[in-house]
Amino acid sequence: MIKKNLLIGIFVFLIIGHLYAQKPKVKNDPNHDNRPIHFGFSLGINFMDFNVRNSKIAFDSGVVVDVLHLYPGFHVHAIVNFRMTDYFDFRLLPGISFGGERELSYTQFRKPLISIRQEDLPVRLESNFIEMPILIKYKSFRINNFRPYVIGGSNLRYDLAFTKKTWGKTEKHSSIILLKSFDAYYEIGIGFDFYLEYFKFTTEFKYSVGIRNVLKTKDKQGGNYIYPPADLSIYTDLIDRLNSRMFLISFHFE
Repeated sequence: MIKKNLLIGIFVFLIIGHLYAQKPKVKNDPNHDNRPIHFGFSLGINFMDFNVRNSKIAFDSGVVVDVLHLYPGFHVHAIVNFRMTDYFDFRLLPGISFGGERELSYTQFRKPLISIRQEDLPVRLESNFIEMPILIKYKSFRINNFRPYVIGGSNLRYDLAFTKKTWGKTEKHSSIILLKSFDAYYEIGIGFDFYLEYFKFTTEFKYSVGIRNVLKTKDKQGGNYIYPPADLSIYTDLIDRLNSRMFLISFHFE
């Protein structure tokens, strides 16, 4: 789904660029991109996902773990843009992403060697991130009041939703699956700058891929390691790796 949306975005990117190149128009704020530094803010929605690698225990037991549903979240960022050259910018976007949820399903595709309790499923995991994208923006030449670009870089995210959670099913601060709080991502995307009379409005599509395995198999509390309780350990043992992925649609005001 995410890759399909990215291809659609690239197609729209090419079509809009062609349309805007047809005839000249009066340029709004022609010196906007010549400032050595400028600021702004960003709002948007995101879809958090996992790349799930099933463990040998899962295959031996006749169980497949996968993401069942994605629930959109919301993000807010500040923008600090440093002009490097006519076509390159360096950008910092400190902010928060919250409300996004993923549902993990545990599907038994043959007579299992273990028992998965259906009342425990699906496993819903919500994340609330403090994050710091560090990006390089490569812009095409400006076409009237329109300028497409590509962007890439890294992002550091800290998940506040799992900082104090423990294994469990009923308590407010408990979860069947626990995630590590810190992860590093690489990000790529495309965007479209629209120069309005008083500010620049941007629509951006970005794909973000986590590098670390965020599945927590043990938790350190009070100097001691705590492991999942016996009745919940199977849900962790069936997974070898969980790598986070996100697709973001952002609207910048600069």
